[in-house]
Amino acid sequence: MTTELGRIMQDVADNAGMRVPSGLYARARRARRRRLTALAAATTLLIAGTLALPVWRPSPPAPAEPGIDQLPTVLVSPPAGTAALGDAPLPRALALYVTADQFLPGENSPLTVVGSDDRYRSYDRPEWTFASATTNTILLSPDGRYLLMARWGSGDDTRSRLLDITTGDVRTLDTGAPLTWSPDGALAALVHYDGDGTGDDPVGGQVTVVSMPAGRELWQVPLTPLPGVFRELRAALSPDGSMLAVQQRGEVTAYHRGGTVAWRAQVAGQLAGRAAWTPDGRRLLLSDAQGRLLPLDAASGAAMATMRGVEGFQRVGREMTPLVDVVGWRGETALAIVGNQRLYELSDPPRVLMTAPDTVYELDVATARVGAQPRVPGVADPGPPPPFRLPGWAVALAAVAVIALLSRRRFRHVVRDWLRGV
Repeated sequence: MTTELGRIMQDVADNAGMRVPSGLYARARRARRRRLTALAAATTLLIAGTLALPVWRPSPPAPAEPGIDQLPTVLVSPPAGTAALGDAPLPRALALYVTADQFLPGENSPLTVVGSDDRYRSYDRPEWTFASATTNTILLSPDGRYLLMARWGSGDDTRSRLLDITTGDVRTLDTGAPLTWSPDGALAALVHYDGDGTGDDPVGGQVTVVSMPAGRELWQVPLTPLPGVFRELRAALSPDGSMLAVQQRGEVTAYHRGGTVAWRAQVAGQLAGRAAWTPDGRRLLLSDAQGRLLPLDAASGAAMATMRGVEGFQRVGREMTPLVDVVGWRGETALAIVGNQRLYELSDPPRVLMTAPDTVYELDVATARVGAQPRVPGVADPGPPPPFRLPGWAVALAAVAVIALLSRRRFRHVVRDWLRGV
C-alpha cells in the first residue's frame, strides 16, 4: 500500500507540468546582496548621525523668576558624584568656589557651583589663569548668571571666557582678560597688555569697558607702561557706570566715561572689590593689610575717615587679593568676602553671613536678589547622574561586527532559527 501510494504521488509530480523559472537562483542571490547593501547603508547612516548630532543634554532650567534667594550659612565640599554643570545647568549660582586641594598652578582647577535649594554642580574649566596677580581667577556676575575667567595665551593674547550658568555654554570675549564687573552686572572691565605683561620690560596696554553679556566695546583707558604691569593692577566701576577707577601699584586713577582723567592719587591700600564705590558714588573704598576700609573722595581722590572693616582676620588663599573684598551693599552696609573664605555684613558689629570650607582658596557670591537673612542649608544635592553616552567608536565597531556576522550564512541561519523558536 505504501509503495503504491508513493508511485502515484511520483506520477502526479512528474505530470504536473511545473518548471523552475530560468534565473531564479541568480535573482535570489542578487536580492540577498541588495538586502545586505541596504542594511550596511542604514547602519552607516546611523553611525554618521550618532557622531554628527550633539550629545544629548537635559533641557536647561527656566531662568530664575524675579524674586529673592537666601544664601546658605555654610558651604560644604561637593558630594560624591556631583553632576557637571554642562549636564545639569542651574538657573543661577549663589556661590562659587575653588578649593586648595584642587588648586594646582598650571593645571585644570575644577570649580564648585552652588545654586538655590542646596544644588551643587562641578565645572572643569579648561585652564587656570587670571587677568592680573591681584584679581581672582573666578569673577561671578552680581546676579549669579555668568562667570568670567581669564584666557591667557602667550605674549599679549589676553581674552575672557564667559560661562553661562543657565546652559553650561562658554563663549570667548576677545577684548581682554577680566578685571571686574560693575555692581549691577551690566558692564565689565577687561584688560589687554601690549606685550608680555609679566616680564621685566615696561609694557602698557588698555582697560576696556564692555557691555555684558554681549561684550560690546564702549570705551577704554590706557595703562601706564611699567615692568611687570600685570603684578599690581585692579579696577572698579562706579554704580552708574560713569566712572572707572584703575589702580597700578600705589596709584589710583579715576576716569570719566569716555576716558578723560578725573583725578590721580597715591594710596596705601588696594581697590576693595567690584563694589568698591559706595552706592551713592561719593566714595571709593580701599582695603589695607589690617582689614580696614580706607575711603577716598570720589570727586577729588582725597583720603577720608576710615570705615569699619574686619580687623585681625587671617588671609587664606590668594595673597595679593584684598583682605576685605567688597562685593555688594545693603543700603549703607557693605557685604564683603574676607580672607577669601567668609562673607561678612560689615555692620556694627560685623556679622558672618556665609562660611566656606577651610580648604577654599577663592570664593565669590551673588549679591542681586539675595535676602538679608541667610538660611541654614539642608543636605547638599549633587544633581542627576550623568547621561549615558556611548562613544562613537564603540557604535562604529558594533555596526561593523553586525554587518560581518550578517554576511555569514551560518550566523543568519542561527538567527532565523532562534526567531522561529527552533
